[in-house]
Parts: sequence; C-alpha cells; structure tokens
Amino acid sequence: MKGELLIILLFVISLGTRAQNIDPRIVCSCNDVHVVPKSERLKLKSTQSTYHIPVVFHVFDPSDPQSKFTLQDAQYAIDLLNGNFSGQHRNVDNVQGTFKPIIAQCNYKFHLAKKDKYGDAFNGITYNKKDWKGDNPGSNSTLKSYQNFNTGSNIGGTQRYLQIWLTYNVNGDDMGSGWSYLPSYDQGGKWAGIVYNYKMINHSYTPNNDILTHEVGHYLGLSHVFGASYTSCGDDGIEDTPITKCEAWECSKGDICSDGLVNTENFMSYSGCTAMFTNDQGELMTYWMEHDYRSNLWSEDNLIFTGIYDDTVTGLQEEIENKLKVYPNPSHGIINIEGLDTFKAELFDITGNKVAETNNTSLTYAVSGIYFLRIISQGHVISKKVYIK
Repeated sequence: MKGELLIILLFVISLGTRAQNIDPRIVCSCNDVHVVPKSERLKLKSTQSTYHIPVVFHVFDPSDPQSKFTLQDAQYAIDLLNGNFSGQHRNVDNVQGTFKPIIAQCNYKFHLAKKDKYGDAFNGITYNKKDWKGDNPGSNSTLKSYQNFNTGSNIGGTQRYLQIWLTYNVNGDDMGSGWSYLPSYDQGGKWAGIVYNYKMINHSYTPNNDILTHEVGHYLGLSHVFGASYTSCGDDGIEDTPITKCEAWECSKGDICSDGLVNTENFMSYSGCTAMFTNDQGELMTYWMEHDYRSNLWSEDNLIFTGIYDDTVTGLQEEIENKLKVYPNPSHGIINIEGLDTFKAELFDITGNKVAETNNTSLTYAVSGIYFLRIISQGHVISKKVYIK
C-alpha cells in the first residue's frame, strides 16, 4: 500500500466531505482520506452478483422545481451511473494503455425508487418549493432535514435510499457542482447522500455530466486521487492509482509525481476526460457496500420496501442461471457446483426426501439413482435433474 491512514481535520463540521466544482481551477477541495488496508477490504468479500441500489432525487427550487429536473433527466442520470460504474463509459476506448487492464467493472445497478418512505407509489423524485442552497455543510440543517427518506440519526442510521438533494447553488457558487460525505463519517445516517446542482445533471448538459459519478464514488468510500493535497503530490491510499496533484486537471498524461503516468481518466480526479475507476477502487467501494453503513441499500427486504424488487428479480434469476455450472452429469458421486459466490445446495431423491446438502462446496453422495438438485443463491432457487451412477 502506498500510504498509511491519513485524516486531515480542517474543521470538525466538514470532516469527511468531498466537493467538486465545474472547473477545478476554482477549487481543489479535499478534507480527508480514509484508508482501508487491503487486508481489511478482503475481509468483507463481495456476496452479490449484482448490488441493486434504489435512488431518490429531492429537487429544491424557489419558483418551479418541476421544470428544473424532470423524470427524463432522472432516468438519464441513472443510465449514466449504470454505464460508468460498469466500465462502459463513452470514452473508455481513449483510456491510456497503462490503465486499460485495470478498468473496474463494478457490479452495481442503480434504480429510481418506486415507493416512497411511506410505501406509496412513487417515481423517484420529490419537488420542494424552497429557496435553499447546497452550501457545505449548512444544507444538512435545511435540505437534508426538510426532506429525508432514510432513518436513524444524522450520523448513524439505516440507508433505505441513495439520496441526492438537488438545488441551484452548491458550494456557494451557481456553477458549483456537488459534495458528499464518506461512509466512515456519516455512518449510514440521515446526512449520507449527495448535495448537487441540478444544472449539472440535466440531460441536455454534457460537459461535466460525469461529476455525479464522482460524487457517488465518494458516497461509496473513495477519496480524490490526489488525496488530501492541494498543490503538492498526494495519495488516496489506493494501490493502483498513481500519486498525483489536483492541478493535473488538464488531462495531463505525463509523470508529474515520479509515480508513473497520471490516471487522468479516473472519475475521482478533476479533469474533463474521466472514464474509469480502477480495480482497487472497485474493491474499496464493494467493501463499503458490504459494510453496515451501506449494506441495507441492496438487501432483499429493502428492494421490496423501495419497490424495485420486481425490477431486479427476473434479471438476477437469469444472471444466476447463466453463471451456474453443475457437472459432471451423470456423476460418480461428486457433483461440482461452480460460478456462484455463495449458495446452498440440497439433493432430493425421487420420493422428495433430502439425502444430502452443502454450502459453497461440491456435493458428495454416492448412491446411484435419479435426483433433483436444489440450489439457493441470493434468495433465488434453481432446480436441476442429476444422475448418479
């Protein structure tokens, strides 16, 4: 690992925040880096083939919030997130050859919530006719307090939704883009989520429409690639992202910190050519996805609560079936089950009696006959007829 734990405390009230403006020359803001050693990251291994995340947008505008952010805009934003996190950015072919082998393909899928916090039908957007800015962190006591779908206290609670509060002025600037806390600070509480400028997310606005991906990266635990530095070379604590500077915003491709090429294309940089996360960044985001602070988002109970379970179940079933490999069939007593991260397998004879079972390993049963293998993974069931000689 390139760095040890590094936390910069500028002000207590802004601990853990991240912000980005439309032009990084205006502000290179970064308040801390929360490093999770690789040994710790690997303790919370991925248990999901796909993490489904319900999203809600809270729109604030003093005159006409409905016109500032439409359902079309919301779906456009969701589609961008899904493409960017899956490694399918429109400019991914332009990534430098050094970094192409480590482009992360994160198994996250974002959805507009279909039920609100009361269980009522919902399109994923609330409209609030309020003249409130998104100043960091003052909007915690305005935007976030006024409209909030998560539960618990401000710091510490339960994430039901990835919440994005949209307003016309963020970071004290009409063209400021957004900011987010790291999970290590909000601890899953009501302050978790993103404050963002609706001007930067409209489907007709393209110059910086990847900045929302940048902020979601913060929500899932990533720091800026330049770490806590401003004008000097800084480290984000991620093994496969080179040390760099905030000032590398002009799509620089040289070696400015004697640490290899600049990963200008990284979503967590300040540049106009972002197109990727690295594999180690993906690993860290999955660590936080599995952590208590974010794990409720994708739980089956929460997908039902937020109304998106029906959207995920068919695709997930097909995904599990496509990954599953059961062989040999016929077998001589050992049935290999591969392709799934976690599963339970049960073997039944033709009379319906369970004769063997296993968790996450091959199943052994050496009595010849016709059997039915029942495999359970992520709440889904696949059945297969098997023969034992």
